Order: sequence, then C-alpha cells, then structure tokens
Amino acid sequence: MRGCLSVLVLGAVFLGALVWFGGPPVASAVVTSALRGSGLAANQLDVEVTADPPLILVEGRADRVTIHATGASWKGVAIASLELTLDSVDLLARSAASANGRLGSVQLDAQDRQPVLGDVELTGSTSAAKTTIQLDAAGLEPIAATAFVTEFGIRPSSVTLVTPDIIRVTLGPRLVDATLKVDADGSVVAVANGASIVLFTPNPALPIHLTGLTASLTRLTLHGTFDVGKLLR
Repeated sequence: MRGCLSVLVLGAVFLGALVWFGGPPVASAVVTSALRGSGLAANQLDVEVTADPPLILVEGRADRVTIHATGASWKGVAIASLELTLDSVDLLARSAASANGRLGSVQLDAQDRQPVLGDVELTGSTSAAKTTIQLDAAGLEPIAATAFVTEFGIRPSSVTLVTPDIIRVTLGPRLVDATLKVDADGSVVAVANGASIVLFTPNPALPIHLTGLTASLTRLTLHGTFDVGKLLR
C-alpha cells in the first residue's frame, strides 16, 4: 500500500513539475497552432504564454498571451506588423477578457485598387476594444482623387485634409470642401454638393466598427471599436 501511495505521490510531483517548468512553452506551441487555425499566417510569429502559477494551464487558463508577428495575414487581411497582448485568457475557448496592442500597416479595404493602409491601436474588452486608426494623408489623397474622378469625371489637381473633418479638392477652377463622415455601413465617405462619395469600405473580415473620425493636415484618424474575439475564433 505504501509503495503504491509513494508511486502516486511521485507521479503527481513529476506531473506538477512538468507543468510548472514545461507548461508555458508547450502552451505557447498550442496557442500558436490555434492562431494559425484561426487564419493567422506570418513570416515570423512568436507567442508567449504567461501563467502564475503555471498549474492553471492544466485548467486551460493563462494570465496573459503575447503575440508578435511580422509580414502577417489574418483571415485574409494583410498586416505588416502585429503586437497584441491578451489578458485573462481561456485557452480552450479561444477567448480573453481584454486586449491591447498595435497592428501596423493594416490593409483596411478589400479592393483591388491602391490599398488603404492604416495603423491600428486598440485597448479594452476583447469584444469591443476602443480603437483608433491612423491613415497618412499622403496615402489617402490619391484614393480620394480616384473616388472624385469616378463621381465627377474630373481628376482633382490637388487633394488636402483640413481640420476637423474636411477634404479639400481642386476640380478645374473650382475649390470644393467635402465633409468626411462614417456612413451607416461603416464606409468612409466625403459629402459634397449633395453627393456622398465613398472613399473606401473596410474589409468585412476586419471586425472593426467605425463610429467617427477627425482630420488634420497630415493624417485622418478613425475612431471605433474592435472585436478581437472574432479574430481568435
């Protein structure tokens, strides 16, 4: 009896030590596989799982998961760089209580034309993280010019952003100030002379809900929420 009990105790100690010292690296490999299964591909992908104590990994829980990636694509959305931290993580359910991080040079639209690229910063609940997206004016202006050509048949000779929500275009001898807005379907539009000109529509694979925007001379800032949980599943 004592011999059997000793074996059980030693086995439990060994299993505990295995989880304590080997759990996080094994969990990192499992999470990496799960992320790839959710549609994340990257030239370089590093995942770090933190659990204190490590024994909570046996229950499928972790305090934190940190994801670093470059040259990435998630559910078909191109992302040049990714730094994302998930807190209070349920590894089995692929869910987390909160998220914060930055996605660099994200392709925001799904068009075949010149891509709309933006830097995304998010923090808060995984289902509705507060989000800001920065678009450089230099990248947005040629896209706006193309949209105005489609609407008016004339290519603007100049396009500039004006605080707080104006895009100013020169159409032949005319100077037109269009108001930038987020419309009901989430598209970014310019409203001028009664016409609503779509500049771009966010890729539906990107779980972002836009709520507003502000403009400056050098950039357009979009505001909204990000459902990070949809990316994880």
